[in-house]
Amino acid sequence: MLKRRPKQPSAPPEDEREAILRAAEEAEKKARRNEERLNRGHLFRRKPGKKQVLRIEELQQELASGKALADGDELVSMYMPRRRLREFGTALLRMDKLHVLLLSLLLLVAALFIAAFMQEKMGNFTINLNRLELFRKGIAIDESGEFVNPTARLTVNPVQDATNISIEDLPKNIDDIEGEHNGRNYMAYTYYLRNAGKEDVGYRASITLRSSAKGAEEAVRVAVWYNGERTVYAEPAADGGSEEGCVSFVNHDTACVYVQDNFRVGDVDRYTIVIWMEGDDPECVDAIVGGSVEFVMNIDAEGTDDSSLLVKFVQDIQDALFNRGAINAAGTDAPDYYLREDITWQNRRNQQNPPA
Repeated sequence: MLKRRPKQPSAPPEDEREAILRAAEEAEKKARRNEERLNRGHLFRRKPGKKQVLRIEELQQELASGKALADGDELVSMYMPRRRLREFGTALLRMDKLHVLLLSLLLLVAALFIAAFMQEKMGNFTINLNRLELFRKGIAIDESGEFVNPTARLTVNPVQDATNISIEDLPKNIDDIEGEHNGRNYMAYTYYLRNAGKEDVGYRASITLRSSAKGAEEAVRVAVWYNGERTVYAEPAADGGSEEGCVSFVNHDTACVYVQDNFRVGDVDRYTIVIWMEGDDPECVDAIVGGSVEFVMNIDAEGTDDSSLLVKFVQDIQDALFNRGAINAAGTDAPDYYLREDITWQNRRNQQNPPA
């Protein structure tokens, strides 16, 4: 018996063959795209069901263990908890000790700069001594005549909710109290300025209006006791003249200026500053209620040395090495004028009977 040969499958039509090839190409492209997304950490599987989020750490663990990804709409997230903190810590561990030290110093300088800037803005009255031209030369200020804590900046606390008063309401001994001695409706501060350096200098002390509100500066009074002598300053009157018993401000922003051309080694000056709202001033009206003023006193060198900071620093080092009367910016070491004594308000050089 003859066996019938199996029927050979007929070749698919040309159109069907092209469709199969295109489908294979699309499947290959899709697989390649999925692989690229997997390498980038973003793999999307479009299947019905609840969307799931798969962390990249979990994906790495599954791929390492050979497990297949779970069914569902899976999204691979690149987020890693505390990733930046971990990377920062790793970077710090890789740094050598010198880099860590430099970074620490940079952060410290930034913190000190911010603190100094904030201190500069505090209070309603601040006294600033020029550090580069005066403080480094042994000129210092202090609220104590004994100069227990000589410095280059003093700050007075503001007086809250002050109302107007008369100059006659000020205490008679207001110039006899050291440091801050604010009253209920006035600000009062006494401090000392001394030359404990190695050379005579000149200085310029000016009180300026830093800020004001609601026209309160029109009725404000600034009284200055300079070595016991009082002068009261005020904005000019409405007619342009001086207020009664007052000296007009130098200009709208500057209340007064004190110039000392020859501040000798061993000299000490005493300043008492009192600020209040004068109730007898015609400009002291209801419109300024709730207003405020803020003053600052700057003490600068009279005749500035234009040398660079580097040159001055080198000069200070040379003076220290060759014993040429090195500058002590702290101001507590006595110069040759007082061989074994500190310079204080009591033994200052600029008095009627200075020490022998």
